[in-house]
Amino acid sequence: MSLPAAAQDVDFGDDTSIFANDGQCDDIRFSGPGMTATALLDSDVGHDASDCRAAWEAGQLQLAETAPPPPPLPDANGFSPPGTGKTDKVRGAAPGPVVPELVIVDGILFGDDSGGFAGDGVCDDRRFFGPGMADAINWASTGRDASDCSQAYLDGQVRLWNADASMAATSCQAIDFGDDSGEYPNDGECDDYRFEGRGVGMRLSRATIGQDASDCRQLCTYGTLSLREY
Repeated sequence: MSLPAAAQDVDFGDDTSIFANDGQCDDIRFSGPGMTATALLDSDVGHDASDCRAAWEAGQLQLAETAPPPPPLPDANGFSPPGTGKTDKVRGAAPGPVVPELVIVDGILFGDDSGGFAGDGVCDDRRFFGPGMADAINWASTGRDASDCSQAYLDGQVRLWNADASMAATSCQAIDFGDDSGEYPNDGECDDYRFEGRGVGMRLSRATIGQDASDCRQLCTYGTLSLREY
């Protein structure tokens, strides 16, 4: 039986996730009681280092059994196994799936155009904010609307949302949270498009602005969310 890896053997990454330093590990590579109870995102892999390292050292995490295996090594002749590499044609095997070209602008990884709303002229990637954003957003389009979002970024219509900057600019006392007339009031999640952070609903629409006051006010007061626009 193999022993668990020591902390120094695990590359925890950095703390650039918007959910970093919240006391819960958001990295999908791990599992255990130290993990967040909310949905895990591929974009958080390697970007919640402090939380995950602390949980690991406390014995609250282990490497997830479902973590993808490392790619197979080439053989002695430098060939990849069939279906896994660029040498497939040399072997005569069927080529692997085409990997979408990734868009990077100013060091920001916008991803590709594999989303269902790519090419509609508005940015559907929830990592961004600004007038160029779609009226309805969720995490499913993260990194999958590259052309729209990168163009909006270059046009100054969207910016990359930053949790620290947003939190510093948010004054809960100055916000008119509205009322509880929305579809999901008092469910412990904020469903108001104006906010982002821990406790904000998975799907947001501009139509819900000001309709989930009690949830949003409480979460803002306790510092788990802040304004998307700042």
